[in-house]
Amino acid sequence: MNNAVNNSEKKEIITLADSDYGIAYHPAKIDFPEYGQLKAKVQEISEFFKYQVTADNISQAKKDRANLNKLKKALNDRKISIVKDVDQPVIHFKSQIKELTDDIGQTTDLISKQIKGYEDHAREEREQLFKNEIKRRCEIADIDPQKIVINPKWLNKSASYAVFENELQAQIDSLVKEKEQLAENIKVVSARAKELGLPYQHWAQLLESTKLSSVLEQMSDYANDIKKEAERNKMARQEAQEKIVNHNGTAINKDTGEIIDTYQEAMLITKTTKLKLTATNTQFKQLWQAINNIGIKHERITD
Repeated sequence: MNNAVNNSEKKEIITLADSDYGIAYHPAKIDFPEYGQLKAKVQEISEFFKYQVTADNISQAKKDRANLNKLKKALNDRKISIVKDVDQPVIHFKSQIKELTDDIGQTTDLISKQIKGYEDHAREEREQLFKNEIKRRCEIADIDPQKIVINPKWLNKSASYAVFENELQAQIDSLVKEKEQLAENIKVVSARAKELGLPYQHWAQLLESTKLSSVLEQMSDYANDIKKEAERNKMARQEAQEKIVNHNGTAINKDTGEIIDTYQEAMLITKTTKLKLTATNTQFKQLWQAINNIGIKHERITD
């Protein structure tokens, strides 16, 4: 049997920059004319020994097995030798192609890097242009430009400037409405703080991250807590005061005999009356603090 293949030359054309470059090759040709005869002989031996090994022919069977193993090894060795020889031009060709593709890859990487640098620079210039326009429009609307969210699609080379303008203006309009609403909410919170006797600054700042209804609710809860705490403190002071007696200007706990404080006297003179105040040092300090807290004007008078 002849497994020879057509050995005619094959040609391929590769084009680069309008120039053609040819690659020609010859398909491998291997002649094995006795293949059919050898295959038939191997099959004959195989068929004979399927069910024919006996005491009479076992020695011959071993010899035939040894000969077949030698033939198998010889065939494999020859195959390896021929394939290795045939593969040499293929290996050389693959090496040439790899060198070319590596060079091409380095060149395209260099081009890509420069293209990216150019496009990044153009993108940065476009972004700066948009930031300048954002700042200009936000100054007109009196809002913080930092609150504008830049859509990455604006920076694309193919993006429409009109789309940028429309989306930017939509954000500005929304921020203006939020600012106006915040101003109204601050008025509400300020009025409520005045009713509850609370400073309004903290609650006004809280409006930037919390709904008005929630802030008002928190204010009421806080005012109630302060009121309850004041009542508890008042009761505690009253209870403590009830246990104190004035013994020659000294405040003493009547239950334990412990000296708590000393008493002092002060005169309060009005247009209609004159009052003598008697209290402990601690009580006078609390009175002085209360006078300062509620904003009563006072001045020291010397004789």
